[in-house]
Amino acid sequence: MENRLQDSFPDRVYRAVAQQSPDWLWIFDDAGTPIGISPKQWAGQSLYRLVHDENLEALKQACRVLLRERQPFLLMLQAVMPDGARLWLEVRGFPVHVEEGHVAAAVSARDITPYKQQEERLTRLAYYDALTGLPNRRLFQDRFMQAMHIAKRYHHKLGILYIDLDDFKRINDKYGHSVGDELLTAAASRLSHSIRDPDTVCRMGGDEFVVLVQQVDQTDDMIKIGRRISEALRQPFDIGGHHIRISSSIGAALYPQDGYDGETLLQCADNAMYASKQLGKNQFRFFTDPEA
Repeated sequence: MENRLQDSFPDRVYRAVAQQSPDWLWIFDDAGTPIGISPKQWAGQSLYRLVHDENLEALKQACRVLLRERQPFLLMLQAVMPDGARLWLEVRGFPVHVEEGHVAAAVSARDITPYKQQEERLTRLAYYDALTGLPNRRLFQDRFMQAMHIAKRYHHKLGILYIDLDDFKRINDKYGHSVGDELLTAAASRLSHSIRDPDTVCRMGGDEFVVLVQQVDQTDDMIKIGRRISEALRQPFDIGGHHIRISSSIGAALYPQDGYDGETLLQCADNAMYASKQLGKNQFRFFTDPEA
């Protein structure tokens, strides 16, 4: 019954159905290049022309193995459309038994861009602060573990700067929380522009920020970054028609002398920051300083 049903449809019917499918389909030519047969706009076009350069070699290798060893594959790739738009594709390669003793191969793909965009949104919610866009505590811990692994391997020091905006509650009380939120966002931007490329600034919550300083050669490196941050934050902010000035109290801790894990170093830097506030605010202190 199945064979009689298949025999009743000419090839053009199968082609028409394939061209109306939301999935894309390619078959291999004699040179081993996947050539599109659906949808219509990709008929005769090579899949390789669409795939982003970063993913192209992985796809070509998977296709070579498919043709040589009949091994199926599943990849997620970025494609670049002729209009410049980028899509995420779920790409499957599979052998096709055409007739007895002869096996061909094909590649199908479907657009999973909406799913990837949702995945990226969820990742941002999990690892980034919603207000400022900075990495959050969770991402800080991940990056600290990576940085510590490198520091151990190459015998580098790491540094943590704990930053608290002085008298931020006064800003909220005087101008309102919406102005306070804009101030936090603007301060976060200045912090991001005050650090070196390898370093990371995170928002820990409220008006507290942390900078992970990688490859610290000497304590002067920390002092220089701390001064740059302090100076950037002291410059006046124009927010909502208000001319606002703030300062910051900064505490510093170093790996490995002050601790071997992120939580310990955070606590040491936090203690040093608290000592800065006790000394009159707008100060910079190391955890090992006598005042801390």
